[in-house]
Amino acid sequence: MKKFSFPLSRVMDWRRAQVRIEELKLERLYGDLHGIDGRARELNEERAASEKALIAAPAATGEEMAALGAFQRFAIAEQRRLGAKRVECEERIAAQMQAVTAKRRDERLIEKLKEKRLETWKQDLSREIDAQAEEAYLATWNRRG
Repeated sequence: MKKFSFPLSRVMDWRRAQVRIEELKLERLYGDLHGIDGRARELNEERAASEKALIAAPAATGEEMAALGAFQRFAIAEQRRLGAKRVECEERIAAQMQAVTAKRRDERLIEKLKEKRLETWKQDLSREIDAQAEEAYLATWNRRG
């Protein structure tokens, strides 16, 4: 019997490559989300440090108070912008996760088809081996008899 071959192996390789591409896109989106969270954390730390520096100062001028107020307004606006950007990024992550799931399902479909074909091939091989063994037995039995 000839050796096992799966005619859709190139399709399976292509589907695996598609899964990897979609996973890489998902990783990039998680990196973006991590960057947004990091920027929000940095902004909170800068805001807290500015407030502490002004409170710790022996005397604060009106100009320093105005600068702090302007920075606080900027920080609040930036936090809102980052929050909206985070929500958008989370939506893109959810959509990308669905894309990855769909590509994995497509890949698994081909893998299951390969497994079924391999099982059929093994059964055929086993039947062929049994038939050859039976023929060999009958041939030796006929020689004796």
